[in-house]
Amino acid sequence: MAIPRVSVSGVLAADTAVKATSGAVYWITVSDTAALAIELNNSTANGGTDLWAIDLPTGGYLHAIFNPPLPFDIGIYLDVSTTSCKVTVGYA
Repeated sequence: MAIPRVSVSGVLAADTAVKATSGAVYWITVSDTAALAIELNNSTANGGTDLWAIDLPTGGYLHAIFNPPLPFDIGIYLDVSTTSCKVTVGYA
């Protein structure tokens, strides 16, 4: 079985399409000085089905590894509730 090459989104701080086609999320790192709600949607815009979501408290930090990776059929869209967050996504 071939191992996919995982790309890194760079540091994101707003709603954005991480990938505009189908793919998978292998990991996500999140931090914020404010309270944060974050979702990964199966879409190319702010809609579609939330496949993963979490709320972080003020000053929260999270690094999550998904094994197996989270599959996205349409696209990978990051939806965040603040612009003070720092989010990095590992995807293929």
